[in-house]
Amino acid sequence: MKFGCLQQEKEKYDMDEKFMTFLNDVPADMQGFVLDLDKLLTEKGCKRVIKEAKRGFVTSYNSPSTGKVLLNYVFRKSGVKMRIYTAGIARYESILANFPDKMKKEIIKACDCKKLIGDTCSPTCPGGYAFMMDGVEYKKCRSMAFFHELNKESSTYIQKLIEAEIAS
Repeated sequence: MKFGCLQQEKEKYDMDEKFMTFLNDVPADMQGFVLDLDKLLTEKGCKRVIKEAKRGFVTSYNSPSTGKVLLNYVFRKSGVKMRIYTAGIARYESILANFPDKMKKEIIKACDCKKLIGDTCSPTCPGGYAFMMDGVEYKKCRSMAFFHELNKESSTYIQKLIEAEIAS
């Protein structure tokens, strides 16, 4: 085997090893969901990126069309959370309508987007999201609007949101 091919195999192995280490840190009852979502995203061409962080791994998936992050898993003291970047959220009102009250409250509680409400934010910030939920318009920070705890209840709704974003 040539050196280049060997190096590619090693990099592939390291990624799989990192992914398995990440997966072992995910609660056992959510590992199947994470694996299914990983399969869906990678089959759609999303690139998985895993980096070590203070409380575990940050695992992200980049969109094949834009290269921008579509979602990431973040470890907190309270558990694993998922941050979903939903550029098309304004088109998903019907999906948001079906979210459980707890998830809706998390979205409402998230910080407003300074740029969208006329305040100053970081010059590198691309701005947040303006969308309707239950007949009310929200202008939320892209980093906090869709930052949900990964659990049995939220996983179904998170998956619907991700599938809608991939399709758009």
